[in-house]
Amino acid sequence: MILRLIWESLRQYAAVVLSYIFEPIFWIMLIVLFMQYKKLEEVQKDVYGVVKYRKRDMLASSILAGILGGMFTSIIIATFGITFNKLEGVIFLLFLSILLMVILDPHFICLSYSGGIVSLISLVLTYLNTRGTINIKDIPIVSSLLNFDVSAILILVALLHLVEATLMYFDGARYPIPMFFKRNGRIIGGFLMTRFWTIPLMILLLISLTPTGGDYIPTPDWWPLIRPAGLPSDLRDAVFSLTPLLAILGYGDFTVSQMPKQKVKKSSLYLFMFSVILFALSVISIKIYVFKYIAAIFSPVAHELTIVLNRRKELNSKYIWDYSYDGVKVLDVVPNSPAEKMGLKSGDKIIAINNRTVNSLYDAQVILNESDRYLWIDAIDLKGKIKKLEFYNYKDDLDSIGIISIPQAEGEIPIMDMENSNIFKRKRR
Repeated sequence: MILRLIWESLRQYAAVVLSYIFEPIFWIMLIVLFMQYKKLEEVQKDVYGVVKYRKRDMLASSILAGILGGMFTSIIIATFGITFNKLEGVIFLLFLSILLMVILDPHFICLSYSGGIVSLISLVLTYLNTRGTINIKDIPIVSSLLNFDVSAILILVALLHLVEATLMYFDGARYPIPMFFKRNGRIIGGFLMTRFWTIPLMILLLISLTPTGGDYIPTPDWWPLIRPAGLPSDLRDAVFSLTPLLAILGYGDFTVSQMPKQKVKKSSLYLFMFSVILFALSVISIKIYVFKYIAAIFSPVAHELTIVLNRRKELNSKYIWDYSYDGVKVLDVVPNSPAEKMGLKSGDKIIAINNRTVNSLYDAQVILNESDRYLWIDAIDLKGKIKKLEFYNYKDDLDSIGIISIPQAEGEIPIMDMENSNIFKRKRR
């Protein structure tokens, strides 16, 4: 039975992915993501002088990762029987997420914010309507919030965050962009990680408590594992349908004290813990009504608190990339540059070029101006090991190694505020 459930989930999911090609909401999301990644291209030009990660590649990888994440979620939902009674008003979540991202900050595209906000609005309106304080049943758009299944929505949000934690772990650091920050009067370097994923998935919706016509898939006696509130314990004759749904997830963070992959993996662990707690609160809320309020408040507050504490910790940690007086620290390398070809990495510190000691960018430039199409570089990596690298080019003169390092003064470089690391509202110099 389990294998058949998995197979049917895969078959239905393939149809869902193909069907979304013709859905306007899918194209709206793609246009929004395309514009965000276009802005990331502009940021790269400010830093590298060229585009290292192209918007089409970032968008394509986001779509592919989102499909894999949605497939995983859909299989879990169908196999374990995480069922929903109704999902009216779910479209509010999608539009509110996009609105929050455009108006406030890209990380607000996360459904933990829109899910919590819409759930609280629904709970308050339902309370006021029940007491007769207001009558909103005659207002179609608002009245749909009265049918909003808070527990179901927040369970869905928790599941999607499990997927987001997984996507972050494997895909969150795929396109790190170097950036300069100012802290305590000093210029330091770091990386910004910004990713978005569109998630096509399937939701198990209750259709009927009695048999209807059509094909059926037999399920185990314990199935469904999580069921909507108010249903009888015996659901052997109940009919559920796999219904398509489109979600969008986003991740935005920065690091100045760890390599991007290390930072993203730690952040994904925190998000995993958040999603498990939210899932537990949402399941409890099916039986205990007050937990609907608790889960709805926990969703946006805990998610934002996780981000704030994470950034505070980053601010108080030892920086990797700051100005050095005994070498030149490499923040990143320019694409197709001598530095990239010879194997210089982020975190390396250049201490000598052509057997001459290098203490600053000025020293390095003086030696480059005197070099004749070849380089011998001594560098120390983050583990303290000395690297000896070589580069030869007999066609062109060497006027630059192609590294991004930490300047002593601000000059014309783009500077970001570490307290508000919105990549799309950065300062320009």
